[in-house]
Amino acid sequence: MPVTPNMTSLAGTKGKALTCAIQAMSPPAGSGNCLEQSVRAEIDAAGAVTIRAAASGTGVWVPYMPGRTFYGWSTNGATWMGTGPFSGCHIAFFTDGARVGMAHIAKESGTSAAGEAWATFTKSGGITVLNEWKIGLPDPTRYSASYVFLDLSASKSIGLAQVDVHVKTMGGADGTIFDVKKVL
Repeated sequence: MPVTPNMTSLAGTKGKALTCAIQAMSPPAGSGNCLEQSVRAEIDAAGAVTIRAAASGTGVWVPYMPGRTFYGWSTNGATWMGTGPFSGCHIAFFTDGARVGMAHIAKESGTSAAGEAWATFTKSGGITVLNEWKIGLPDPTRYSASYVFLDLSASKSIGLAQVDVHVKTMGGADGTIFDVKKVL
């Protein structure tokens, strides 16, 4: 059964498997390093936690792609936005005055193209960055990653939850949830 990912719906998920069934689409050649890409999505938390594309889903998923910045906008009827996995990338929330956006800014060591493209985008006119920060490796003793969910279901109060996952390989996505944190 689909849920809005927030502290209430995610609180009992520690120890469960998390699977993200949404992959970034390959951008066209020469398309640059800061691209709008988002997918209408839903999350099922019955048993394992599964993030999947769903045309009738109530969320917006912003996928991750190494070396790129992907961003998406909240759409009519969206009650949440999410992105991941994170193990050192940056997340940003921004607005154009009418919509709220979320960006996943790749920060692989030794590369800066995604960050430079993001900086150019934010100066392109009409964009106000509300907040940006690094989401580091959640467990430095094991392969791990984080997923972040912005709850937009209450118009006067938003919430931000972080789900930390032990993964099988560095840069991996799916794994076992070991922590759920309220960020905001």
